[in-house]
Amino acid sequence: MSDDDSREHLLARVECAVRGGFEDEEELLEELEQWVEDELGESDSALVETLDAHARKLFQAQRVREAGWSEPTLNDAIDNAFEELNGRGVVALQNAGYTMSEGWSDVNEVASYQDTPPRGAVFFHGQDLERGVAGEGLMLAFGAYEEDAAKHEAASLAIAREVCEVLGRHGVRTEWNGSVGERIRIPPFEWRKRQWTQVARA
Repeated sequence: MSDDDSREHLLARVECAVRGGFEDEEELLEELEQWVEDELGESDSALVETLDAHARKLFQAQRVREAGWSEPTLNDAIDNAFEELNGRGVVALQNAGYTMSEGWSDVNEVASYQDTPPRGAVFFHGQDLERGVAGEGLMLAFGAYEEDAAKHEAASLAIAREVCEVLGRHGVRTEWNGSVGERIRIPPFEWRKRQWTQVARA
């Protein structure tokens, strides 16, 4: 990857992080130097400064944009659905890790700390977040915590149906072919994840 490609990749990564709604501004700014070193294999203070200015500008614009979200967004509905699922014994995590394996690792860690063993889990990871922010929809992984191998597939399918049902009641449309090997898909929507405001619940 050329230096120009690396620069564009990092600028896009910053934009996704800001618009994604899961990154604290100060923490993100502190991470930029490491991002550059990971991308280039060396430090580049000028590029870090460019990314810092870019991030600050984006956060300012995002605050203004979010202040105008007077009505509930689809992300609000996803938040509410995941909150309900967590209360029903299904670990529901957003932005869990960056890959599928990292996502399951995060989910399993959360499950291990719960007083009552969860029945299953649903999540999307960092790569899914990038596609969601880009307006490509959102893919959800799911599975059951069922030790009996003979019952695991049926239990996982039940978790998927429950996830779709809960999301649907909160106004989130889903697409799924009913297969344990196929993830649940939320069709493309405008990504509007809140960080600084709240919307009144009905």
